[in-house]
Amino acid sequence: MTASNEWPELRALYGTVQVPDLNTCGFFYVHVDERETSVTFGFETSQLPSHPKPEWSGKPYNTLRFFVEFTDVTNLRMAGIVAEAERRVRIGRGASDCLDVAVAGDRREISFSAAASRVTHIRVELQGSL
Repeated sequence: MTASNEWPELRALYGTVQVPDLNTCGFFYVHVDERETSVTFGFETSQLPSHPKPEWSGKPYNTLRFFVEFTDVTNLRMAGIVAEAERRVRIGRGASDCLDVAVAGDRREISFSAAASRVTHIRVELQGSL
């Protein structure tokens, strides 16, 4: 399971169109904040929303980037840095209704449990040329 359909910020942008599966999104950012016990992931997709924000009107873009913050993180495990093209994202409900999160490639992995998650930033960008 990938929880992208559970984030209302993305559901509002995509409406009845399927929110992008995290396994099809580019995974470009990981930030571990030990003070706040949080982990933030950055994803990008070329699957553009059917209900874009008004401030994007008239702006050329072909990529949507969004950041997901996981809070009250416990049991953090990291092996290498997750930047492989071939990787799997899994977010599911575990014990005590916590989120069990894992991003794994052939040689690298990050996994943890989190109390909650939320989309913190969404922006559009123009990558390459039109």
